[in-house]
Amino acid sequence: MTIRLRLTIYWAAVLAAILLAAAIAVVQLFERQQWSGLDAALLEEAQNTADQIQRGGTSAALTILQRLSLETDIGPGRRVRIVTAYREIGNYGDIHTIPPPFDPKLPTHAAIVGNRAFRFAVVPMMYDGELAYLQSGVQARLVQESLDSLRNLLLLMLPIVLLLCVGGGYLLAGRALRPIESVTAELDAIGPANLSSRLEVPPVADEVARLTAVINALLERLERASATERRFASDAAHELRTPLAVLRTGLEVALARDRTAEQNRAALAAAHREALSLCRIADELLMLSRLNGEVMVDRDRLNLRALLSEIAATVGPLARAREIKLSVTAPEDVFVNGNEGHLRRLVVNLLDNALKFTPAHGSIDVGLRSDSNRAIIRVADSGEGIHPAELPHIFDRFFRGAGSPGDGSGLGLSLCREIARAHGGEIAAANLPAGGCAFVVTLALYRDDPNRATAPLR
Repeated sequence: MTIRLRLTIYWAAVLAAILLAAAIAVVQLFERQQWSGLDAALLEEAQNTADQIQRGGTSAALTILQRLSLETDIGPGRRVRIVTAYREIGNYGDIHTIPPPFDPKLPTHAAIVGNRAFRFAVVPMMYDGELAYLQSGVQARLVQESLDSLRNLLLLMLPIVLLLCVGGGYLLAGRALRPIESVTAELDAIGPANLSSRLEVPPVADEVARLTAVINALLERLERASATERRFASDAAHELRTPLAVLRTGLEVALARDRTAEQNRAALAAAHREALSLCRIADELLMLSRLNGEVMVDRDRLNLRALLSEIAATVGPLARAREIKLSVTAPEDVFVNGNEGHLRRLVVNLLDNALKFTPAHGSIDVGLRSDSNRAIIRVADSGEGIHPAELPHIFDRFFRGAGSPGDGSGLGLSLCREIARAHGGEIAAANLPAGGCAFVVTLALYRDDPNRATAPLR
């Protein structure tokens, strides 16, 4: 069922309920008004007549009754009479108008007695020293006919009004949904090959315009993501092609002719180096893919101070072998909710990068501190720093600067950025005024949450 049809059905149901309630209210109000007008006129006339009879005495009573029976201004079928508990004093008017019987239980004040066929005003009075009742009534046919006419008119008009309103609602719903249909048609025409297309934003700033703007923003993100994935696949293929070509060439040369054991060992060593390079690139690509795909990983409360001390103890011998001073400044325990393997990979990559670009007798300083809601890791070296033109691109995948050693894959810093973002943080780099470069990693501090162990990284 389409939205247009659903809206029309809802509109029809609501409108039918409103019209029915309005019709019932109109009928009741009109009925009350008609009966109250007739009853008020009968009571007023009957009371005036009773007063005249009591002032004029019994001799004038029958004359007054006869004159009153001839009046038809209140309604047709006029009939009046005076009765007591034992006799009927006078009875004039239309014999088809049936008066109510005498009832000793009637109140001693004026009242209306009757039904939808006849209405009588009953007024108590004293006649010749005894209690009597003046009954003045008319046929209620005109009131009933007015009510029936109103009901018939409403029964005829309500379905017509309802049909007209529902038809108008159906047309209005179609007109209101036309921009949605236009957006749907434009969106359906956009495929993977033309993600650069955008929807036309309506000139009126309404809900459709906001929806179109949101869809355009989504298309822009999809276009960027698609371009990034294509570039990533192209760069990956380019990076893998070189070591694969070297490995294939070395193996083909080794198999082309008989060689000595030393030559075979050298060929196998070269093939082993290229295989290790391929394995490293594949491992980094796999981790990047998992991080970008928001893979669920185990996370736990982790002490960064202990982690940095452990990594420094592992990397320390390599730094001393290169005559580089490695120092760690972590005055207090800082806890984050993270994956130990990933954060270890982040810190090791930063230290490995610092060792590559720090000359002998240089220094690498690792610092750890925290503020109100962040853990901050800082890795600074005393190397030559990063060229200002290359600084905005160092976290791009497969980017290698002009001074980079040839054994890197260009994925290390990209991996560091993805790990930091996966832990609710960020990474940045800047050159130091005294020389060298500093990388600053911010991570979200640990918060006591029983569901964190199964929470996604991103």
